[in-house]
Amino acid sequence: MELWIPITLTAAFAQTIRTAIQRHMKGPLGDYGASAIRFIYAIPFAWLWFLLVFTNSDQQFPMPSGMSIVWLFVGGICQILFTVLLVKLFSYRNFLVGIAFSKTEVLFAAIFEAIILTAAISTQFGIAIFLGTLAVITLSVSGRSFSLSELGSSLKSESTLIGIFCGIALAGSVLGFRSAINSLPDADFLLRATTGAALAVTGQAILFCMYLFIYRREELIAAFRLWRIGLIAGLFAAISTASWFSAFALQMAAPVRAVGQAEIIFTTVITIFIFKQKVSRLEVISIGLLLSSILLVIYN
Repeated sequence: MELWIPITLTAAFAQTIRTAIQRHMKGPLGDYGASAIRFIYAIPFAWLWFLLVFTNSDQQFPMPSGMSIVWLFVGGICQILFTVLLVKLFSYRNFLVGIAFSKTEVLFAAIFEAIILTAAISTQFGIAIFLGTLAVITLSVSGRSFSLSELGSSLKSESTLIGIFCGIALAGSVLGFRSAINSLPDADFLLRATTGAALAVTGQAILFCMYLFIYRREELIAAFRLWRIGLIAGLFAAISTASWFSAFALQMAAPVRAVGQAEIIFTTVITIFIFKQKVSRLEVISIGLLLSSILLVIYN
């Protein structure tokens, strides 16, 4: 198994835990406060991970170029937008389907890479994208039984529109971060990944805190007041970010995000056993399609 695959699965699992915490904190913190904690409290862990890697390496610090900063900014803004939209989705559907909407980003990531980076995809990977997208669409059905009328109704809903923008924003962040990592000076993948992750998280936290201070100061104060749960969210956010960046340094974004759809499987477990929400037969079938798409990417 190639190294980027277990790294991606680690990222997906840590991201699942982090998102579950954010969903739990949506009540006391609001949409923006719950979104902010993943950036604010990830800073110390992100830089600690960077220092561990850097001090145990004989390489020089990969000083970011102007292009690296631009790509980090693009990726960071897109990820902030994705995070806010994702938290908003929890108001519309259950935890599992909220995550599923964001998974359209695999399709968008493949399209963006093909257009912007001229990255070609194989037939098998194309089939995997189709299966994964089909799984997401079926998960968006509002009822407990599948029908064309229910599918049409679901696709016209406001939550679906938010979900599509959520996927586009995440795909944009993936493309931006991968381009930023690749534009860093020569170094091994781990040093480039931890450097990019630490810089990205710091910049995002500063931008988000500035916005909250100006427009939503109460949510910012609440985010700092509930620092204990914030640190837990930050820990898992830092793990997922460093892992995603490491995977992007080793492989194209679209395959990485396709394998990262394993998050939906982890989410199913949380949905059933922690949030005590029921999962329909259709959702089980959709998750099976999702797993099939992941396996097609792994064994491509």
